[in-house]
Amino acid sequence: MKILTMAASFAILTLAAAPAANATQSITINPAAVDGSISGAFMDSAIPVGGFTDTFTFALPASGISAATVSSILSTEMNNVTFSSVTFDGSPFAIDSVGSFESRHIAGLSTLFGTQTLVVSGSSGGSGSFAGTIAFAPFVGVPEPASWALMIMGFGGLGAVLRTHKRAPSATA
Repeated sequence: MKILTMAASFAILTLAAAPAANATQSITINPAAVDGSISGAFMDSAIPVGGFTDTFTFALPASGISAATVSSILSTEMNNVTFSSVTFDGSPFAIDSVGSFESRHIAGLSTLFGTQTLVVSGSSGGSGSFAGTIAFAPFVGVPEPASWALMIMGFGGLGAVLRTHKRAPSATA
């Protein structure tokens, strides 16, 4: 009985000491709009003291252009977040501001369809948080060569029909 009590106490202490950083990490990708564009949001809060790395993965249904922002603001040193690196599929974000207001962004990034990876690394003062947004627009469709050929043949056929069409005699007064 003594061993069982010690084991239960150890398990409770281990769970209580585990960091809760990943418990509040989330990403929300909204359904695609009619034009295929997508937006979403990601965040982490209650990040414990020390370094952290959050990896967010999501899927895009087509190839296109993506953009994203991430920011954090402090009110006390306890909730301070300092970004050391933010990347979208390995491409680094540009630094907009550092200090009490941390902000980074990436724009005009060509992305392929399928799984995408966003990685946010940095350090927290003990109760830090950050949030960001993602935007995606698919490439505008360009007709394939076969479509162009079919369209040109259609115009040629229409021209041939109009040229060979017999004209009705006109009435003279």
